Amino acid sequence: MKKILKMGVGALVSASLVVSVSALYQKRKDKNLRKLLALAKQHFMFDDLLTSWIVMDPILFHVHEGGLIRQDGTVITFEIDADTLRIVETHESEAELVASLEEK
Repeated sequence: MKKILKMGVGALVSASLVVSVSALYQKRKDKNLRKLLALAKQHFMFDDLLTSWIVMDPILFHVHEGGLIRQDGTVITFEIDADTLRIVETHESEAELVASLEEK
């Protein structure tokens, strides 16, 4: 009986450790993405932003997609490399952007 109790407690401790480590990893990943988005906002220097976003899953190694929407309706999409912090602006018309969002 004691052996079963010890195994159960060990399994519980192991499960809680896995959950804690994964939560810390996700928190660190979110913090890094917030920094990348802040860097992109600083790069474009617009005062009239309505919203901004960055995709969590990289499209290629450490390259993330993101975008900004200004008050006049202008949509600016970009790609940012998390390693080099290089930002490449990708232009899409509003119709193409809406169509691509509806497909997803």
